[in-house]
Amino acid sequence: MRHRFASIALVTLTAAGTACGSDLVAFPADSGTQSNPQTEAANLFSSSACKKEKSSTLLAHLRTLKVIDNESGLEGLRCIAWQRVGASELKVDLFNFDAACGATWTGDAAVAADGTLDLHVDNPSCTIAKCGKCLYDWSFDANVSIAARVAVPVAIAVDSCAASQAATTWSETIGSEDKGIHCTLADYGAMTWQASATSTCGKSGMPCIGSLLCGSGQFTSTGTCATGLVCDSSAAANQPVCLVPCTTSADCPRTDVWSCQSGLCRPIP
Repeated sequence: MRHRFASIALVTLTAAGTACGSDLVAFPADSGTQSNPQTEAANLFSSSACKKEKSSTLLAHLRTLKVIDNESGLEGLRCIAWQRVGASELKVDLFNFDAACGATWTGDAAVAADGTLDLHVDNPSCTIAKCGKCLYDWSFDANVSIAARVAVPVAIAVDSCAASQAATTWSETIGSEDKGIHCTLADYGAMTWQASATSTCGKSGMPCIGSLLCGSGQFTSTGTCATGLVCDSSAAANQPVCLVPCTTSADCPRTDVWSCQSGLCRPIP
């Protein structure tokens, strides 16, 4: 893989299964970008199945989230959760990150010279399914040393096919706490695919009924939600989501990731 530092390869525990039947596209693979299979036993990576596939509910027990032990209230959110273990072990969960369908993911982690934690997720086969976007959970248990009691920048790169496509990247931050979680709204397009497939359109944190695959197939700024929720598109035009109304943050699904802002529960900035 192309890094500006020496990486620590991580073993794949649970690969995302090939999804969407046989409708697959195989891009030319670049063997020079694949992970080094040699690794220490303490360095581990795991991936959920594509979460909009029916099989993902059957495979859920195989998923190994290393930090998040309660997914309640995280619907519709993309989260990074972390836990420092001693001076040289770090557990990280990437929850509801969007990527290509039908991929088999591997991962590695390393610390750059400037202290940035780089997490890389790769589909070395370059085989993907032509069925929109999927949401995945990825987890790392890495033998790396990062600064204690200070915030640490995180650079995340996801390569669906390094030989032919640019990586999708995100910038996140691990907080100064030994254990914590930070969330934003998940990718809207991937959420509509998942909500449509799992019958969760109009639920808390999910796209409103009437938007894209949750209804008309067209972009809209309005829609409807389950009883007690408010359809809101103030965070992004034409991306309405169902949010919980609130007077205080205690009214929100969980107070470690949501807070009451302008009368609605929104991700904590």
